[in-house]
Amino acid sequence: NTTAEFCETYGHDLATGAAVTPEEYAARDPKGRAVIKGAEYTPPPEQPDRDYPFLLTTGRVVYHFHTRTKTGRTPELNAAAPTPFLELSSTDAAALGVADGDLVEVRSRRGHVVVPARLGGVEPGVVFMPFHYGDDGTDDAPTAANRLTLSGWDPVSKQPFFKYAAVAISRVGASQDGD
Repeated sequence: NTTAEFCETYGHDLATGAAVTPEEYAARDPKGRAVIKGAEYTPPPEQPDRDYPFLLTTGRVVYHFHTRTKTGRTPELNAAAPTPFLELSSTDAAALGVADGDLVEVRSRRGHVVVPARLGGVEPGVVFMPFHYGDDGTDDAPTAANRLTLSGWDPVSKQPFFKYAAVAISRVGASQDGD
């Protein structure tokens, strides 16, 4: 369904999001073949710097789906991953004086959260936080990852940039295990 005479939509420029006109499409008519578009790499609109030296990436944990409207009510899944956390490398944790389970404040140009630290499988300079959790209802310890992330969106897919941000991290409390 890619011939110029049959096609119902002509696609978008991957860098700008501008619609491809019927004339532009016809000039490159794929004649029924797949249309594979490559795009030049463009760096994220926000990079780590002196004030916000870590790259935060957000994502899923295996036990939950989106905002946990269903999985948060399933006792086994909720017990497996009940609360948000910040995963950071052992190297970065040592440099920050952070131990596994310590409370850390994660601050970006847009806001902050306070969550327990989890030391683990990320590269130095990168931190990970799941996006499944909303705020816990207190102003002193917000926990929603999207408080930190950018509010822009991809020009073609219109997907929000709720995936990354440059952040600073500081220890604000000892492990809840009493260490």
